[in-house]
Amino acid sequence: MKLTVFSCVLTLLFINSVQAQQIDPTLMIHEQFTKIDTNSDGEISQEELVEYKLEETKKVTAKVFEKLDTDKNGTISEEEYSQTVANIVNQLKKMSEGLQQ
Repeated sequence: MKLTVFSCVLTLLFINSVQAQQIDPTLMIHEQFTKIDTNSDGEISQEELVEYKLEETKKVTAKVFEKLDTDKNGTISEEEYSQTVANIVNQLKKMSEGLQQ
């Protein structure tokens, strides 16, 4: 369940990020490749990819935590968690319904 909730939050963050940026996907892919290829040799090594994914995971986890900590006290109560998850599920249902129309 925790992984599902985390995945839902990630999906919503990604959708909001992509919609806000509205940039050329080819440019976005090139920029991401360049960011991962830290030694600029034109190839991504396993070490570079692992380091990139760790940093991205930290950033995303911080954003997820921020969304879940609705009272901004630095912790997530069960009530905050439950309410946020319910809101996310409702948003996903609405998005799903919109896609089916």
